[in-house]
Amino acid sequence: MHNFTHGDKTVSFTVLSGEVVGSEKVSETRVTSTGGVHVNGDDGDVTPVRISSVSIINHEFWVKTPDGVEHDVKLRGVDIPLRTGQEISLISALNKDGSPLHTLLQNHTASKRWVLRDANVLNTELELSPFNWKTVLIVLGLCIAGLATAGLGFLAATGYFCYAWYQGSQRKKLLISDLNAYIEKLGNQVASRGQAPSPVQVESPVQAEISFQAESPAPAQPPAETESPALNSESVRRALSRNL
Repeated sequence: MHNFTHGDKTVSFTVLSGEVVGSEKVSETRVTSTGGVHVNGDDGDVTPVRISSVSIINHEFWVKTPDGVEHDVKLRGVDIPLRTGQEISLISALNKDGSPLHTLLQNHTASKRWVLRDANVLNTELELSPFNWKTVLIVLGLCIAGLATAGLGFLAATGYFCYAWYQGSQRKKLLISDLNAYIEKLGNQVASRGQAPSPVQVESPVQAEISFQAESPAPAQPPAETESPALNSESVRRALSRNL
């Protein structure tokens, strides 16, 4: 569970990570028609009939978590390519009744990310910036007071309404900005955890043997035997002649 806090507002997020074990898409078509109405009574002209159709994709897939449990996920109006065997993470905000509002889907296998709901949509669905009825009551009170103050209350009511509207819009803008930054940060954390570690390089046995032989000292060679000069009669005679 991950919590985003802004002032007195708190939004809880959950992360579902696992392997896609099934995916199914169904297209839903809605047909609407307008026109075909008589103009100026039954004897008048008939407006042209216009028929329009809208196709909505309902995507249902199953995610198997590391504990072996398969979770059913349903998306409406979103076409995301998923296939069996891919590793994904789904970030969802929790509604007030505990139902998930799917916010971001990270496909680790394909290295792709889809934003299903941004902060602006979550702000509307979770009612993080509700209408301030207190401002309306204050403005109404100032308008009533303006009846007895020759219009000064109306000026005060207008000024207070503009001030309250500006402050509210600034708070809403800051909340949406912070919530978008939090969703982006949470998505980056999920993406980094889903990346596979780099492989460890292991030295092969042949390389290890070669390096060991290169570092081992060379075996000591036995000293070479010096060959003694051969003595013969010719060399003895020459030595004696030199002495004479």
